[in-house]
Amino acid sequence: MKVRRYVAQNMQEGLLRVKEELGPDAVIIHSRKVRPKGIRGFFLPPRLEITAALESYSGNDGIMEKLLLAEVEKQLRDGISEIKAHIDCLASRGEFPREYGEDESKGFINWQKKLEQQELFPALIQDLLEGIRSGFAGEIQFSEGIIGVLLYKKIRRTLKTAPEKAEAVQVFVGPTGVGKTTTLAKLAARYALYQGERVGIITIDHYRIGAVEQLRTYAEIAGLPLHVVMSPAELGTALSKLQGCQRVLIDTAGRSTLNTIHLKELVAYISRLPAAEIFLVISATTKSGDLPLIADGFKGLGYNRLIFSKLDETDSFGILLNGIHCTGLPATYLTTGQNVPEDICLADVDKMCALILGEEK
Repeated sequence: MKVRRYVAQNMQEGLLRVKEELGPDAVIIHSRKVRPKGIRGFFLPPRLEITAALESYSGNDGIMEKLLLAEVEKQLRDGISEIKAHIDCLASRGEFPREYGEDESKGFINWQKKLEQQELFPALIQDLLEGIRSGFAGEIQFSEGIIGVLLYKKIRRTLKTAPEKAEAVQVFVGPTGVGKTTTLAKLAARYALYQGERVGIITIDHYRIGAVEQLRTYAEIAGLPLHVVMSPAELGTALSKLQGCQRVLIDTAGRSTLNTIHLKELVAYISRLPAAEIFLVISATTKSGDLPLIADGFKGLGYNRLIFSKLDETDSFGILLNGIHCTGLPATYLTTGQNVPEDICLADVDKMCALILGEEK
């Protein structure tokens, strides 16, 4: 296990240095504010000392783990001793800062407001903040910055992502207006143009006005075969015609979670498919209160991956954590606009954390 210590102006600078040297899998195990030694240090602003670690798989892991634990314990003892000495000094002069407790409460209140603005589930907010408060009570002083660091770690562990898979059949399901057709077009172009794969498209969305024409336009531009399926019985024939394709992408009609008849129609189509990667497409503009209804309503379709769309149409991103928490499934892609094929990327835990905590737009 590699352990490194960094001194930076702020958390953003520190995290950047950690990522550059140790990579995205590094974990922040401790942070504290420090001042330069000597008299000069009293006149300079405090800096942030960060201790980060990266697991390795050598035979010395046991020894390194013990050294790491010893290092963390030493830093915690030093930090606690420094705080106690400072409080004792102020108390002896009659200047004990009663606002310490008030500052800690203020830090938690400010973060609660920030997470509420991100429209995170109230129960999730409570679990995150109470987990931090109870997990480190009596060990550290909870400044707003320290709470932010601990939140980053907890949210990062909660988020789930899945790598891009080479499934032959991919299906896109979800409510109306979430961008399923545009997302399919982006991925079709990504696979065909960037990855050199043979791609075919099937649509069973013959309800929405202009849906087939929209997809046919995308298919013609990319030079991809398109088949329109009008009934579940025709699906097998369409798949047979696309046997030479490495990927077959299937567009479905948007359905209301309250319309059980329409959802059963979709089940009739999907039940005739071979093993498939089924994406539930969730718009980032979805209200938090509607998300459990969507997750439960489409469960009968057997979706196994998530795509979050329309991140460019909102400034609150709690839906990313809410969706993963609500479904228990990983996200694979994020979409950020209408441009085909540019505005889509693989889901990245660090990017998602930064969006949820308001560090990135």
